[in-house]
Amino acid sequence: MDRRLRVALAVVLVVLLVAAGAVGFGVYRFVQPVPESYSHTAEYRAYVQPNATLTNVTLYLPLPVENGSSPVGDAVVAGSPGAVDAPPDWTVAVVDTDYGPMLALEFAELTPAYRERPPPRPITDDGATDTPSAATPTAAPGTTPIRTLDYYLVNVELAFDDPIDTRSPADSEPVLRPRLNATETDCPVPAGEDAACRSFGTRLFLSYEAPADATLDVLVTYEARNDWFAGGWTGNAFRQTAGVVVSGDGPGWVAVRGEEETGVGTYRGAPAAVVGDPGAVAVRSG
Repeated sequence: MDRRLRVALAVVLVVLLVAAGAVGFGVYRFVQPVPESYSHTAEYRAYVQPNATLTNVTLYLPLPVENGSSPVGDAVVAGSPGAVDAPPDWTVAVVDTDYGPMLALEFAELTPAYRERPPPRPITDDGATDTPSAATPTAAPGTTPIRTLDYYLVNVELAFDDPIDTRSPADSEPVLRPRLNATETDCPVPAGEDAACRSFGTRLFLSYEAPADATLDVLVTYEARNDWFAGGWTGNAFRQTAGVVVSGDGPGWVAVRGEEETGVGTYRGAPAAVVGDPGAVAVRSG
């Protein structure tokens, strides 16, 4: 082979190796977690859905509690519009019960909530949907909107400075309480290698007067998570739910089954406080 050709091939090979190394290093840097992107958040939701008017209503709902206190409950009572979304005329409180702090909702009267939407538009002779235009009203005169039963919602979103233990939250984080007799259960498929699922007992207090055929559907959910950017947004979380449907007058204290799933998501690149690994990327409080 000609010497000049060998030299040229060697130069090309060196250039390709350098380029491949640069690309590989760039990809490596891109998929590394960005400490400034770490966020630690929690969201609590309480759904209340009566299908008839209830009177003299008192509801006590589980709250995320740790060491006798509930940041979520404090946020609901404070009513900060940046954190709390609830019906504007609702009065809420955190009350101490035999089962610990719980969210109290009280009403002289609670009526069903409904959502209305326009009915489907008729199909024209050519098979197309009759769409509104300047010459066509949005609905035919006398058309009745479709009315469906809706729910009331108290929604709280909080941000924390410190990482959240999403693998073993009951040991160190606010979780829905009361939390009684937690038992391991099978996780839904597919589930990550870190996922664990449990059922637990909890309590709700439901006191009110209602027609015999009335129902009240109550559902409480709580999710806490860590998120960060590492070549794309990723993170891990734990989730809890507890709910019940009852008929007639409020039964008072009700034993309810709760469900939780921990270790949801990925722990690669998570803050050291989450994975318990001194070599993991740390995050600063602030």
